[in-house]
Order: sequence, then structure tokens, then C-alpha cells
Amino acid sequence: MAKSKELPKKKWLLPSSPEELEQFVRNTLGGIDILEEKERAAVYSRVSNIDSQARSYSMEYQPDRSEEYARSKNWQIVSVYEDPDRTGRNSRRPGLQAMIRDIKAGRVTVIVVHRLDRLYRNLESLLRFLRFLKKHRVRLVSVTEQIDTDSWWGRLVLYVLGALAEMYVWQTSVRVREVKVEMSRRGLHNGLPPYGYCNGLCSTCTDLNGPGYCALVGQLDRSESQRGRIPVPHPIDQHAARLIHTLYAQGFSDLDIVDYLNTHRFQFPDGTEVKFHTKGRNNKRPDRPFTRDSVREIVTNPFYTGLVARRTIKPLDMDDEQLPGISDMTQGQKPRRINPNGSRRTIVEMNPGQHQALISVSLWQSNQQLRKHKNKSPISAGKPFHDYLLTGIGCCWECHTWDGRKASLRGVTGSAGNTYYRCSTLHDEYKSRRKRGPDEAADALPTVGMQAKKQADIEQLLERHKASLRTELLEAQINRLVETLVIPEEWHETILAYYLSNDGMSEFERQGYNMRQELARQRALFRQGHITQAEYEEAYLRIDRYLQQFKPSVQPEAREATPLLNDFPALWRQLKLTERRAILQTMFAGLYFDANCQLQKAAANSPFERLLGLMQDESATIVLPQHQKPV
Repeated sequence: MAKSKELPKKKWLLPSSPEELEQFVRNTLGGIDILEEKERAAVYSRVSNIDSQARSYSMEYQPDRSEEYARSKNWQIVSVYEDPDRTGRNSRRPGLQAMIRDIKAGRVTVIVVHRLDRLYRNLESLLRFLRFLKKHRVRLVSVTEQIDTDSWWGRLVLYVLGALAEMYVWQTSVRVREVKVEMSRRGLHNGLPPYGYCNGLCSTCTDLNGPGYCALVGQLDRSESQRGRIPVPHPIDQHAARLIHTLYAQGFSDLDIVDYLNTHRFQFPDGTEVKFHTKGRNNKRPDRPFTRDSVREIVTNPFYTGLVARRTIKPLDMDDEQLPGISDMTQGQKPRRINPNGSRRTIVEMNPGQHQALISVSLWQSNQQLRKHKNKSPISAGKPFHDYLLTGIGCCWECHTWDGRKASLRGVTGSAGNTYYRCSTLHDEYKSRRKRGPDEAADALPTVGMQAKKQADIEQLLERHKASLRTELLEAQINRLVETLVIPEEWHETILAYYLSNDGMSEFERQGYNMRQELARQRALFRQGHITQAEYEEAYLRIDRYLQQFKPSVQPEAREATPLLNDFPALWRQLKLTERRAILQTMFAGLYFDANCQLQKAAANSPFERLLGLMQDESATIVLPQHQKPV
């Protein structure tokens, strides 16, 4: 048997640069053949609209074809990124941004897409993305078009297809706008029926205010809808829409109307009793209550007068200034985009519609005049602005234990300048009683043929509340709770990485990528018996010593932040109020206080419930550490 080639024994010096280390590896390996590393493939898929009928573009079909192609090339699939219901005109896509971060960290060597337009429909952005891939030595492969950017022919075809994809977007946008104009002039509504209307397809009703709410569900389709082309008045919601317009004309504010609709049940002449609620397209609460936005949309929409409005449309925007990880724009910063055609609420023209009107044109016009003259109260205009720590995170324990609702705590300022928190349920009720109340609203009910009944339990719930909760009492408890946090040492490097760079650990992993690859090759050589253990250990120590300089904690800029990670109370006191609030919103899903200003529940996100010692039964009382001096 032939003897294996022995490597010459000599004394090595510590390399002073990455180039010397690479030369050392080459000289050491000599003529030894190294197994070629597999390509690390990332599969990317995207669709603009979720459509179960469009199989060739479905979120199941795209990755299946791409993964099949990658396996046929014997590539290692390291990640699959998906962006359902996202446009390809720009880079504001979470899946794409995750892929960009992994590319910068050196985790990917080839990107596989089903079709080129799944990646971008914007030629300029596509070219910038290709330059980004070239900088990081990453290939792009399109399965359908058989494009591989490793060849000049593949790059040429890619540029041509990129231009065609952008041209398709422009042409489609023009056609869609022309269709919308034509529909408006023919008196047809574009989009889902507004509140108070439905499509009239009762036999196959899928309306959110249909099954379990409307008595016509399952019956024959309404002929006046012309097979769903023309919106028809909803049997129940049309009365709520009329009531909203009537109340607004009598001087009720949006908030007055919201409170009235959400706290009353209404009875029709036939004895049917209902609780009105919105269709909930933008409302995640199961009871789908009315909001000021939903009332505003109803009051300002001329559709209820039998007219179809055509509003201003923002020009198609193919600019893509925000390419996090590629462009120079700060991560998280959104470019300000101004619509040159004015506000999207501006009405360009109104045409007679083919649908039935619910109110008169004169009533709608009168309401628009009222809305135009409503300005900020002179009394509140001079009050100083206060920011509150628990905004968006503080919740009412009384409401939570009553019916499970998540009622937020709102910051309010007293007449003497003192600051308080008040439950939103109590706050809205208080404001509504100061203005127009249910008794006055009852005068409008005969005009729409209904009666109202106050929900009995709302008064009992309000009795459990205290008018106001002092901010210093609530915030002192949160300060004591948060200051018990000890940041795990394994988090330090990641935190410091984001302190130094918007890209976090990806930036530091990319810098040491080549040396880690050399270390992997050294390990493979040792396992195959081509080098001795002593030689491998020496190479390992040298490479590891070199990699240490890329750790975030050894950077000079991180020295001032490192001690604060070991003393979180000191760090917490140095933070601005907005920074502390952002940390609270990361740590907690909700902080619940009772009427006596006591913290009863801290719903912490993982893993903070463990770090703060909150792994306990919901019924258990939270024990806070004593703190002598609140922040």
C-alpha cells in the first residue's frame, strides 16, 4: 500500500493579516484535493393576491417547483422565504428582508425563484438587487425562464424580462384605472359594498354581517342586485346607517355616536331586537364595535345618497428608495410619499348610481358642512402635551375580569396639571355624558323606526371603576418590576451588535465568513486524516484568535454600553420615556391595574415571563420588590 504523503514539519508564525492566514492554509494543504462545498440555496416565493384558483402562482406550487429544481442540482436548501399578499413593485416585504439579512451574513450562495417577476416587477430595483447579490457572490436562478446569473446570456435575458415585468405593471395599472373610471360613470360601485349594503347573494351569503345576523341568509338571491353587481340595502345594517346620519345632523360627534351604538340594543317594529356591529374588516375584536373611523367613513360617503363618487388616485409609484440592507436609508425609516393629486378622500366627480339611496342628498350635504366647521376646542388648545409611559400597554383589570375585554388605560391631564390614567371604557362613557347623551339620541329613533334599550351591565361595570389612577403610582410599580431584569450573558453580543449596526449580527457574521469557511475546511481535512490533530488545533487557535476581533463586545464603540448590560436598573434610568415605552411593548402584551392602582397581571412575552419571575397562575398576586426611589 502506498504511503500517504507526509506534510513537511516546520515552525509557523502567527499570521498578521487575513491574507497571510489564507496563504498559510494553501501552503499547508499543498496538492491535497478538498471536497467541493455544496451550494446553499434559498427559495423565495411571492404572490400579490391570495387566489386559490391561480394554481401556477400559488404559495404551495412556487416553493415546490423551486425546491425540486434545487434538489435536482444537489444543492442544500437552507431557507424558504415567503411573501404572501405582497406587491413586487418595491422591497417592503418581510420575507425579502429576512433573505437580505441572511445573504449579508453569508448563509446563502444561490437564490432560486419560480419566475423572475416573483422577485421584482421593478427593473431599477431588480438591477440594484443584482448588484447587491454580485457584491456578496450570490447567484440568482429562475426555474421557469431557466436563467442563471452565472452566465452572460442569463444576465442579458434577466434584464430584458425585468423590463417586460415592469412594463406589465404599468399597463395593468392604466387598464385598472380606466375600468374604475368607466364603472363610476356607469353608476357601478367598485369594491366591497359599504356598511349598510350587501351584494344580495343571499343563497350563498358570505357577508360578515350575514350568517347568524341576517334573517335572509339562505333564501333566494335578491333580483335587484343583478347577480351581485349592484349593492342592495342590508336588511339590518341599513337602519344603523340611517341612524348615524340622523344623529350627526343633530349635532352628535363621532364619539357620541360610537358610544350610543356600542352600548345599546335596538328594537324594530316587528319586535326583533339587534345589537349593531360593523363588518369588522379592519377590526380584530370579535364583537366588532363601532369606532370613530367607521362612523367617519359612513358620514362622509356620498354612496348613501344614491351617488357613486370617484376619488383621487395616487399615481403608480415604482420608486423603491427603501431597500433595507441595500440602500443607504436608515433601517425602519419610511420615505415620505406625497400624492400630487391631493388627499385620497378628495372627490373628483359624482355620478348617479344604480343602487338604492338610504338618505337624501340634502342631509348628506348638511352633514359635510357641519364637519367642515368642527375645529379644535379653544379650551383644550392651550393645554400642555404630556407623554405617558403606559400608552398602548396599560390595561384595565376591572374590565378584563368582567368580560375578558382588553380596555386600554389612557393618559389624561387634570385641571391642576396632575396626570392620571383612566380606563377607556370609563373615559368614553364620561366624554359621552358631557356631550350628547342617549336621551337626546332617542329623539332620532322614530325617524328610522326603532327603539333603543340600554345594556344593563354597562352601569354595573362602570361602578367597579375609580375615576382616575395617579400616573406616579402605576409607573413606580412598573419601574420596580422591570428593574429586576437581568439580561442573560448570551444576549450581550446580539444587543451590542444592534447597538453598533442596524444589521445586527449579520454585519459581524459577514466579516468573519471567509475565515469560518477556512476553519470548516481544516476540520474536514483533519477528519479525513490529511493533517494531524496538532496541526488542526494550531490552525483552529489562530483562526479563532482572528475571529475574536469581529465580536461586537471587543469593538471600541461598545465599551461604554457593555457595563450597562450588567446593570439593567442603571440602563433603565438613563433611557428616555419613549425608549422605555418601546421596551415595555416588547416585553409585555399587557399590564393590568385594578381600581386601587395595584398591578394585578403582567402578561409578559416569552422569554421575559421567565426572566422576570412571572411564571405563575393568573390568579396569583404579583409581588413587587421594594424600591426606595421611583424613577
